[in-house]
Amino acid sequence: MPENKVVILGGRALADQLAQRTQAIVADTVQTVWTRVPFYRSLPEEAVRTDVTAIIRRNFEVFVDSLRTEHGPDETDLAPVRESAQRRAEELVPLADVLLAYHLGCEHWWTEISAMAGDGDTADLSRAGVRLQTHLRAATSAVLAGYGSVRAAPGQDDSVRRALFVALTSGADAVGAAERAGVRLARLYWVVTLHLDPHPDEQSADVDVVVAERRKVRRMQRALDGVGRDDALSLVTSSGGGALIPIFEAEPGVTDWAESFQYATLKRNLTNLERTIGAGVLSAVTVAEPDGVGGAYAQMQEVLRVARCFGHTAGVVRLGDVALEYQLTRPSAATPLLAGLLAPLDGRSALHQTLECYLDAACDRNATAAALHVHPNTVAYRLRKTAELTGLDATSPADAATLTAAVAARRGRVIDVSPA
Repeated sequence: MPENKVVILGGRALADQLAQRTQAIVADTVQTVWTRVPFYRSLPEEAVRTDVTAIIRRNFEVFVDSLRTEHGPDETDLAPVRESAQRRAEELVPLADVLLAYHLGCEHWWTEISAMAGDGDTADLSRAGVRLQTHLRAATSAVLAGYGSVRAAPGQDDSVRRALFVALTSGADAVGAAERAGVRLARLYWVVTLHLDPHPDEQSADVDVVVAERRKVRRMQRALDGVGRDDALSLVTSSGGGALIPIFEAEPGVTDWAESFQYATLKRNLTNLERTIGAGVLSAVTVAEPDGVGGAYAQMQEVLRVARCFGHTAGVVRLGDVALEYQLTRPSAATPLLAGLLAPLDGRSALHQTLECYLDAACDRNATAAALHVHPNTVAYRLRKTAELTGLDATSPADAATLTAAVAARRGRVIDVSPA
């Protein structure tokens, strides 16, 4: 009997039978892996529903195709397996658990195949077993290659490039660090600081927090690579960090970078980061030459803190967007005096909240009421009570200016800014 022959079980081609049941078999395989591999139960639900399911389906389809073509998987077939394994390695998924998942998957497929065989299908069943073993061997090699590539691959996680980011942002010897990294310094850099909100998976009791955080960080780093066309330097944690995105060429006729097409593109890309990582992202941005990156980065860290303190939760901000708040929160001899104007409101959180919301809403009583989910008359009452206690009427333009400075001074003390 020829070695290469279409496998027939129960009178029908095995490849056709398996292909028709792809959805059910993949779902059962995912359930088997999730049930029997402890680490997979700690993965975010999203990872199981998307990444894990997708790679199991891909493996199954490659195996079915090998039954149909009578050839084992080639490099193109195995590329997704290597890439998936690399992502699991970056997320610190134990290699033993990943290999166990592949073996359990093939074991489940063999159970399904065996159930299709009849009494006279012994030879074909044996050939199916050989094909399945060939697939498992090839997939195992691809997984090992994916895990091995994580330690060797250059890029954002490379210590030399990370050292260049640190050198630039700290004002150290950036030229020497660039030479060691083999990177050409740009004429200008977009200097970006980032705040990342927790992903829902990080707050789930059923998900390993470390895995959820690493998934988010990996996505952020890859997204920043895309924004910087693989030339970006970044240092990101689960709560934030920063990036330096090179500008090698000037935009003709543009004198204000904030009005440039390049900035519009950057702003759009940074805004899209929230969708990419599945969590809120707030960015602060400016432009600096290499020797000015250190000062610019420190200032953008301050801009980011001020923006967050004054209610910004997502999007992109520049110093000009929070210039007044930034200036009012700089420490001076007047800071404690201004902050002290609100001392009579201590212990009266409703009054504090209403005053701040009213000022943030440009003294619009209806907008304040909507934001606080109260009646406008309640806002009016609280503002009158605030005026009685502080001697300052928020509905008066002059007093509103003083109260705005007082709120800024108080917020500035909360975020503990350093002298500018």
